[in-house]
Amino acid sequence: MSNKQSVIVVTGGASGIGEATVRRFARQPGCTVVIGDINVERAEHLAGELREGGASVHACKLDVSSEQAVKTFCLHVLDTYGVPDTLVNSGGLLQNAVHLFDLDIEEYDRLQNVNVRGTLLISRELARPMCEVGSGSIINLCSLTSFRPSAQIGYAVGKAGLHMLTQVMAAQWGPHGVRVNAVAPGYTLTPAMQARIDSGERDPKAVVDKSALRRFVDPAEVAETIHFLCSPGASAITGAILPVDCGWLVTSAYAAYASQPG
Repeated sequence: MSNKQSVIVVTGGASGIGEATVRRFARQPGCTVVIGDINVERAEHLAGELREGGASVHACKLDVSSEQAVKTFCLHVLDTYGVPDTLVNSGGLLQNAVHLFDLDIEEYDRLQNVNVRGTLLISRELARPMCEVGSGSIINLCSLTSFRPSAQIGYAVGKAGLHMLTQVMAAQWGPHGVRVNAVAPGYTLTPAMQARIDSGERDPKAVVDKSALRRFVDPAEVAETIHFLCSPGASAITGAILPVDCGWLVTSAYAAYASQPG
């Protein structure tokens, strides 16, 4: 990021990768970070903690599944802080594996409304003024399931959709100076992931054994990648979906291949 005053909006910024992203940008001199999260109490606690350290961080309630809530939030951001330099769409829901026959359609719809439609709604609201000023960066949160099938059906279908949405946004808004990229985190040791490990819904050994680096991704590592994609060092990058997965994608493909060295 440059040293000019920058406005960074992070949805889902109260926890997990979103929180790590807020913390990363809060360390950047000249940045004002706006957290949008449905858990506004947690967002306000994080913002207060970071303000005590001298950062400019503010929290607002945001339900990305509500078009009216998104419009209200974006108007507040624009009126109070100006046109954002960066939007990080980290707000989203997880899902456990499920058989197609047992899929709860209400859960499926909720996943699409939050993970895909929510990303579209807020990106469209904030990309318009970005395009008018001729600059900006948007980062979407894709997943390994953007590239590989998964029994997390609603989640996977949504993340595959975000892959395409990222590329469409990049193509349409690029001529106006707005870059759109995505990160595709692998198995990241967020509090939500740890809770699933603790409940027996995730097998940590299976994750580690199938990753080239033999470990989980740390949320701060995803945040660093997001920060890079928003920086001048990535000024020629748009429409990219960058895996941050400790080599899970390459290892899963390599290990499944019929020919292996002796």
